[in-house]
Amino acid sequence: MGFKPSKTEYTDITAMDQAMRFLAPRFLSRLELTQKLQRKGVSSELIHTVLQRLEELDYINDERLAHDVLQFYMAEAKYSVQYIRNKMFQRGLVVGNELSYYDEFKPALKLIIRHFLGISAITDPVWYEEAWPEEARLNQKKVMNFLKNRGFSVSTIRNICSQVARYE
Repeated sequence: MGFKPSKTEYTDITAMDQAMRFLAPRFLSRLELTQKLQRKGVSSELIHTVLQRLEELDYINDERLAHDVLQFYMAEAKYSVQYIRNKMFQRGLVVGNELSYYDEFKPALKLIIRHFLGISAITDPVWYEEAWPEEARLNQKKVMNFLKNRGFSVSTIRNICSQVARYE
């Protein structure tokens, strides 16, 4: 089944209404809003006009959105730098230098603990910094593949694997 543009003929007002309906549930980037309007069959000229007006009204602001999205991902502390970059790229958002301050070691370690040992292991955050208990000894290859598949950097994977290896 191919792309079928809507049969609705859009005017400035109806295109703006449609854009506002798209923006109601969450903030969207210029790219996301453009794609949604294109799928509805809104002409490029109308999309350009609507985007300009929405920027004037401060309903879309990619710079602010990029900052907020990045802060969210960093606060969640569950993602690799590569994952965050990809998600931001998909939304058409520019990744600033803020991401360089993000340390993915702790998120990677949390994921390993949660995935391989279960949620209860996270309740005591000190044990993995000292000595991993007998039941916490992990297969390095499984750990490495798990983190690699989630986009963690080679250096982070190495650090985590050396942490695991110390107690094998």
